[in-house]
Amino acid sequence: MNYFIKGIEQQSLTIEALYPDINTPVYQDLIEFYNDFKSDEAVLYAYTSGSTGIPKKIAIDKKYMMESAIMTLSFLKIPSGVTTLLGMPLRFIGAKMVVVRALVGSLKLVVTEPSSHPLEGLDKAPYFAAMTPHQVASSLDNEHDYELLRKIKVLIIGGGPVNSDLLQRIKDFENEIYSTYGMTETLSHIALKKLNRVSKSSYVPFEGVVLEKTESGTLKISCSRIGVSDLKTNDLVSFNADGSFDIEGRLDNVINSGGIKIQIEKLECKIQEFIKTPFNVSFVPDDLLGQKCVLISTYEISENLQEKIHSALPKYEAPKVYLKAEKLPVTLSGKPDRKALAALAFDLYKNN
Repeated sequence: MNYFIKGIEQQSLTIEALYPDINTPVYQDLIEFYNDFKSDEAVLYAYTSGSTGIPKKIAIDKKYMMESAIMTLSFLKIPSGVTTLLGMPLRFIGAKMVVVRALVGSLKLVVTEPSSHPLEGLDKAPYFAAMTPHQVASSLDNEHDYELLRKIKVLIIGGGPVNSDLLQRIKDFENEIYSTYGMTETLSHIALKKLNRVSKSSYVPFEGVVLEKTESGTLKISCSRIGVSDLKTNDLVSFNADGSFDIEGRLDNVINSGGIKIQIEKLECKIQEFIKTPFNVSFVPDDLLGQKCVLISTYEISENLQEKIHSALPKYEAPKVYLKAEKLPVTLSGKPDRKALAALAFDLYKNN
């Protein structure tokens, strides 16, 4: 598949379907981004997700965005002229890259209002779509959206983790579905993991991406094509013999309880086997242990279910306290807000 960068200034957006009409904010945001991208300025700006703190505004070189688009289109073998869905806010890199891929790959852009139901109002599935886990899960619960979701030829899911419940619901779909790995600093994703019709898979890096493990066990990324050199992440990584990799969690999402380090994401994955309703693991200060593991849920966790969880986990990992909250804090991009969760856990525990 041949994609191009030369002559991109002559490329215009082709919009096949527009929902809602052209006077809405989503259309105006699209035109503003398009004009910024086609301007003579070498860079434009995007915001980080806020998963590790306050979202930051960073400058991004346009030529690297185009190279990133080519890497994705080539990996997935997306043909020119097909439709691609824009159903996310253009404030973040994931949505910006949808537009850039449409320009570089001569794709037809299908524009919908950013919401938990981006397929709502469409009468035909796009060929290629990028959606968040929340958008996919919401679409599965609606008959119309469900049918369109199954007909998307290539679906990439990014912006947050795909939990075991969502994975179970899509694993037998006949289309191509992938989880993405990346961040704003890497101009969206630099690796993809197949989610359906496989027994087990890992992230496969794009051509030209060089990955290393630091002394602390975290992932370091380099890729000259997108202007990334020795980018140190907080993601704990394990490599496979074939060069693929798995993310075990984040270095900064660790509970130190009595000298035992508990990785939050790993523990949440284990507990997902028992709790299908929204929950997160966090901690509260403890005089004896230093930090005490707690579980925060939007539903009451019965004593019977608590016993099942405790019997399935090592003693040091089992939550010491179960707390109920009206809602669980998330970042602007929909990821668990770990700092806010710790503050919420402290308040709930203190008033419990």
